Amino acid sequence: MTTGTIGHRICCFGDSLVNGVRDEEKGGWPMRLGRRLLDEAGHEVTIYNLGIRAETSEGLKARWEFEAKLRMVAEFPTILMFSFGVNDANHAEDRGEETTMRVSPAASAANAAEIIGAASKLAPTLWIGPQAVIDGSKSSQEINQRLEGLNQIYLETARGFNVPYLDLFATTLSDETWQRALRRGDGYHPNKAGYDRVAELIWEWGAVQKTIGLSSSDD
Repeated sequence: MTTGTIGHRICCFGDSLVNGVRDEEKGGWPMRLGRRLLDEAGHEVTIYNLGIRAETSEGLKARWEFEAKLRMVAEFPTILMFSFGVNDANHAEDRGEETTMRVSPAASAANAAEIIGAASKLAPTLWIGPQAVIDGSKSSQEINQRLEGLNQIYLETARGFNVPYLDLFATTLSDETWQRALRRGDGYHPNKAGYDRVAELIWEWGAVQKTIGLSSSDD
């Protein structure tokens, strides 16, 4: 394995599943990613966990660019990572109607295109697709159905901007480690084991290492 430029700054934007809610180790998958880059690749990075609990794509659209630019300096290459969607697909809290999404599919698609389109022009951008919620009650099944639709929209959007996209929906819907971690969490947020699992999937994806400039014998 070879080492690329030292000192990357990785800005991880998203919601509570980025922030690491219910993670006993704290820090979610971004913290694990930074630790693994150092321990396994000998590559020191600065991880900025910029996840906000309950945030939808509407809120993310309003803040990400300002927050990213605050952390960008010429001496250190920046990578932008995004993961959102679960809160868009969640039930509208103001109405309490299970048939109403917090953000409609059309609005979520437009927000995603605006975010990813601008981000990909600003710095190398990676997109982690939304993870499934617990496969249980009628309510959670409805959220997963919405997420399946959003995931497909996001995947096509990523292709349009030539941004690497990690499709995690089907994997996390059927993955026993993830679903068990959700059962031990609150159905939306996993315990530590779930964040371990997502971090592992991101690592196995390899797009982060490639973007940084690391390579392995498998390349």
